[in-house]
This record gives sequence, structure tokens and C-alpha cells, in this order.
Amino acid sequence: MDLRRLPYLPRLTDRLAVRLVLLLTIALLPLGLVAVLTTAQTVVDARRSAERAMVGMTVEAVAGKRALVESAFASANTLGPVVLERLDSMDECSTVLSEFMRRSGVFSFVGLIEMDGQVRCRSGGDPTNLAGTEAFERLLERPAASVTARRQGMLSNEPELIVMQPIREGIELRGFMMIALPQRRVELMRRPSEEAGPASTILFNHHGELLTNGNADDPEVMLPTDRSLAQIAQRNEERIFYGQTEAGDTATFAVAELIPRRLYALGTWPEATRIPAGVSAVISPLVLPVLMWIASLGVAYFAVYRLVLRHVRTLNQQMRRFALGHRDTPPKILSDAPSELREVSATFQKLARILARDEAELEASLAEKTVLLKEIHHRVKNNLQLIASILNLQMRQVRDPSARAVLQSVQDRVIGLATIHRSLYQSERLSEVRADKLIDEISRQLLALGAAPGSGIAVRTRFDSVLMSTDRLVPLSLLLTEAVTNALKYVGRPPNGGAPWLEIALCLEGDEIELLIRNSLSAQDEPTEPDTQDFDSTRLGADLIEVFAMQLEGTLEQGKIKTDDGPVWQLSLRFARETIADSATGLAEAQEQPAAAE
Repeated sequence: MDLRRLPYLPRLTDRLAVRLVLLLTIALLPLGLVAVLTTAQTVVDARRSAERAMVGMTVEAVAGKRALVESAFASANTLGPVVLERLDSMDECSTVLSEFMRRSGVFSFVGLIEMDGQVRCRSGGDPTNLAGTEAFERLLERPAASVTARRQGMLSNEPELIVMQPIREGIELRGFMMIALPQRRVELMRRPSEEAGPASTILFNHHGELLTNGNADDPEVMLPTDRSLAQIAQRNEERIFYGQTEAGDTATFAVAELIPRRLYALGTWPEATRIPAGVSAVISPLVLPVLMWIASLGVAYFAVYRLVLRHVRTLNQQMRRFALGHRDTPPKILSDAPSELREVSATFQKLARILARDEAELEASLAEKTVLLKEIHHRVKNNLQLIASILNLQMRQVRDPSARAVLQSVQDRVIGLATIHRSLYQSERLSEVRADKLIDEISRQLLALGAAPGSGIAVRTRFDSVLMSTDRLVPLSLLLTEAVTNALKYVGRPPNGGAPWLEIALCLEGDEIELLIRNSLSAQDEPTEPDTQDFDSTRLGADLIEVFAMQLEGTLEQGKIKTDDGPVWQLSLRFARETIADSATGLAEAQEQPAAAE
């Protein structure tokens, strides 16, 4: 589809207001992009700061618990070499561990798990064999530091956190130091600032195992529903995500890695602390630039409208009224417009005054010439009618039939010319005449004068509405006079016994006009050509028909044709239709164009 052919699009893009909006948009685009990028970066930085603060508060909420676990790992690393030196004396080894546990005041159990699963060096209780247990097999499979939870402690029925640390001698793995932390002591490690932190904070290990209860009696109801702790631990960076808890509440979750790949904290925040994200975070950087753009366009359009557009529209309305003919009063000068537009308005007023004066003079001159021209046509008509009357008087005195026929043909031609001039002075527009009405009138006069009394000729006429100039109408009417006179002369009664008939038609077919004259022939006239026999002694009528056809630059066809009703004589003249500029239509189109542009 060619957009240039759309009637509304060019008018829209040609408007000053539209172009102003486009230019301002292009001018403000760099500033808008800078504002959008700056605001977007500010929003991103603010969001990251909020996330870091949320993660930091989560870490701060579990700082005491983290310190206990880290102290347990540090103690395991310290006790490892000491215990390995005393493995030959289990009593001495156990004494060292018992003394360490008593001095720490935090740990509930300290022991060494040897490679065969035996726990002989320990801080208390009887030796234990862990061989074959799931926890021990996992340690052998992946000998790495870890934090796990036990519902029942090594020496008591209370739940404990178990810290495992591999002990190596060189590169050889000799066992695992195990330090137990009572859950109740871990839960007591809270700071006052934790009250302003997350609603719940739990610890979990890299296997997704829940280690602490946090601030809730049932910590599982505060966990997210769309992912497990193991999935959360797979991504070890600090991050924020949103979802619903098992209790059905919308919450923000903050994940903090306390000990790399070993210990994690999950803080659950209520929905009120949600950091803006999604659509709101995308739209917010655009709000200020869009508001600036709208405000600048509003101010610019208001200024242009007040200073230019309203004055241009007023001037356009004055021009339209002047073009439509409202010229009784000259247009007013736009006194409140800027000087440039005021000068244009003053120039248009002067132009309107000059044009109105010149048009009045031209109209008066045209009216005078029209009256004179109509008077000329009127006098020519009167003179032609006088000549026709003289010919009529002459025919009454002539006794020779051939002479009377010649005078009759001359009178018919004079009457045809008089009819043309009468139509011209009666017509409102002298440049164009209704050809159909003129031909109808000439035909009636010829039939009244040429048809013999009691002949009973049936006349059929059909005339389409056609406008023609006088230059072409004169030869057409004269050709019609000759043809109708000829047809009346040779019209005959058809062989079937019907009444004789005559048909006259003026048809408009596209860009062509056809004059058609037909008449019936009698049976005895069938071999005779009407246009070549007994027309006149000099074939004047036939020659005139050919000359008039040449003046009209038409195609003339005449001759006898056979029909079911008998022989028929037919004359057909086809000529091109004139291109007559309709001034009224042109004015209407000129008036519509400013209205469409408005």
C-alpha cells in the first residue's frame, strides 16, 4: 500500500503542530535518553543497595550463630594436630578434649572419628562406632568440612549442630574432628538489632538441610514454596528473590552465604519490605522524561498556537470567505498578531479590495457585453424571420412546383438559423446551448412546415441532454434541417400497411454524440436512393450534409437498410463530444479544497 495515496496522512504530517511535535521530540530525544539511563541506573543502584542492606541485616541477624559455627571450625582445626599426637594414648587424648570442652563452656561434645568409624578419643561418654551409618559414609565419599544437625545429641537427647572437619597428616586423611553445639545455645545467640531485621532467619547447609529454627516455632512454614533449600544453596552468591511461604504469605527472601559452600542463612521479610521490581521498576525511569516531554510539548504548542496558529486559521477563514464570494466587507487586519503576520493580513486586505474592485468592473463590463450580444442575436433572429416571411410571400406567387420546392428548402434553412439565434439570446450562457432542446424545437418547426396535411406521419424522438458550443451547434442544426427535409420528402408507407413514420434521435454514448434520422420507405421506393434522386437539380442538400459533417469532424453513414417492417432509410452522424469546462463545478472543487485542508 502506497502511503502517499492516503488522503489523510499528507494533511496530518503537513500541519505545523505535528511538525513541531516531531522536531521537539527529536530535539529532546538525547536529553530524554540521558534522563532515562540516569534514572534507570539510579533505580538499579538503589535496588542493589536495598538488596545488599537486606542481605546485610540477614547476616547481622545470625551473626552470633555464625560466630559459634566459625569458632567450632576453628577449634576443630586447632585440635586436629593435638589429637593426632595423642592417638597412642586414648586416655590422654580424651582428657585433652574433655578439658577443652569444659573451658569452652559452649560445646556439648568433642571427638575424633577415625577412618574405621570408631570414636575412641572423645570428651565424654563411651566409645562409639559410626561405621556403616549414612553420615559416616557421606564423609568418606566427600571428605570436606560440613555442618549438620542431629535431633539427638551424642551425650544427651537434645538436638545439636554437628561441625565436621577433616584431619590430615600431610596428604593422608586420618579422620574427622566432630564438635557438637546444642541447638538451644545456638538459638540464644541473638542480637538486639535482630528485632528490626527479618521476620524469620534460619541456617541451612549446602545439602539443603535445615539447621536452626529461626524465630518461629515451625520454621518450615516460613520457607519458600517454589524452591527447596538445596536449590537455593546451588547458587552461592548473595541474592534476593520473591515468593510465597508455606503459610501462604507473600514474602521477600534474602540468602546470605556465611561459610563458603558450607553454611547459608535465609531471611524471610514481610511483603511490606518488598523492593520495587518488574514493571514498576521499568516504568519508573520513564515517568520523569515523559512528563518533561509532555510539558515541553504543551508549552511549545501553546506558544505556537497563541502566536501563529490561531492567526493563520483566522487568515485562512478570511481567504476562504473571500474565495466563496463573501466580499461585501473587506477582511479585518489581525491587529493582535505578530508583526510578520500582521503585514500579511494587511497585504491580503489590500489585495481583497483591489480584486473586489476589479471584479465589480469586470462583472459590469461582462453584463454590458452580454446584453449587447443577446441583442445582436435577437436582431439577427428577427432579420432571419423577416427573410423567412419574405420567402413565404414569394412562394405564394410562384406557380412552378420545382421553384416552390427550392424556396421551401431555403426557408427551412433560414428558419433553422433563426431558431439557433433565438435559443442563444434566450440562453443564460451564450457560450453553451442545450443541443437537445434546440434540435427538438427545429424538428417540430420542420415537421409543421414540411409534412403535408393528412399525411399521418408518426414521429418518434429521443434526445439526451447535451451541451454544445455555438461553433458546432450551427452546422449540426443545418445538417439536421437538410436531413429532416430529405426524410419528409421521401417518407413512405411501409409494405406491411402501417402508417409512415419518422425517427429523430440525439444520443450521448460515452465520449461520442450520435445524430440518428430514420424514415420508412414504401415498396415502390425500395430501389431508389433518396439522397441521389429528385433531391434537387444540383444535389445541394447532399453536398451540404457532407460539408456540415466535415465541419463537425464526424463520421457520416447514410443509406437504405432492410428491416422486418420493410425498407428504411437511415442517416447516422457520429462526432466527438466537446470538452466544455463547467465553471460552476470548477468553483465547487476550489471551494472544497480549503475545507478539506482545514
